[in-house]
Amino acid sequence: MLDILSRISIRKSPKDYGAPLLKGAIPVPLSVDNFHPLEEIRHAKIGFVDGGNNIIFLSPGQAIHLVRLYYSIFKDGRKMEYGRYTFILDTFFDPDKDVFNVKIYDVDSSSLLPENMEIGADEIDEREKIKGVGSYVRRIGEWLLLERIKDKCDILVRDGSLQTGEKKEALYANRIFGCAKNVIIGFSKTCSIITDRGYSLLASIHHLSKRHNVSAPWYYHPIAKNISTIKGDIFVVKLHPYADYVFRVEVYPDDRAELLGALIPMANDPVIIGYPYGLIDADVNARITDEEAKMYKSIIYNSADEFTRMQANAMNSHDVISGVK
Repeated sequence: MLDILSRISIRKSPKDYGAPLLKGAIPVPLSVDNFHPLEEIRHAKIGFVDGGNNIIFLSPGQAIHLVRLYYSIFKDGRKMEYGRYTFILDTFFDPDKDVFNVKIYDVDSSSLLPENMEIGADEIDEREKIKGVGSYVRRIGEWLLLERIKDKCDILVRDGSLQTGEKKEALYANRIFGCAKNVIIGFSKTCSIITDRGYSLLASIHHLSKRHNVSAPWYYHPIAKNISTIKGDIFVVKLHPYADYVFRVEVYPDDRAELLGALIPMANDPVIIGYPYGLIDADVNARITDEEAKMYKSIIYNSADEFTRMQANAMNSHDVISGVK
């Protein structure tokens, strides 16, 4: 088995990486000419936003989610301001209307999210069903939080893409794009884009930079033309010369990519060199761990009536068996 695994993992470095593969867009062939140096920018006020969610009760027709939203504002490497807000979502499915009715309890009285939401079943991934409501509301909350802090910041950085797939999420996102005087950056931890030869786009660009001794910090652009699925444009960025990682970022407006240089002073955290520590701070503070969720699950399950527990049991036997050691 070890011999097979060692052979599977070996692939020679390609001479031809292929072209970026983005649905509906026109790929731009990879070229060393598309690397652009980034200059460090200081004194900018940068707002970081992230969210987390976890589920504490799940049945086919009802789910209770925890959602946490966090922001921080940094200037010259110092955290100037922050806020963390937690919400409890009690969600029921209405088969007659084919919608999820969501009652939102604002634990910290932030007045950020509405008290009630009605979400069409067609807005949630069919594979997720009621389980997907928590992440859907979290993403809406992230856009609302960006809107709340926009006047305090020069640059807004959102964990993840600027892409908005669902109808309601797009409505909230467009409120930011429509009036923002800021540069908005979507900074993704991971990227699944490949080339038409099946290679990771990020790895191909990073390897190309190594082959041609392109010194970081840099950004790479353009990747494709006529990308219709996001606001702004897609870039690949390397913020530190010793970083093992490059990242997909999106910038809006797309002609302000030089402001990615404001993230360079924040890209030297030893946890992951090259990743802005404002986003590390946001991730840690927005996270709802499985341990935290388990505590609340026990409270809900133990206080539930017999029929409610039976509904939960329709969904949780896999988790019980997986816990056997």
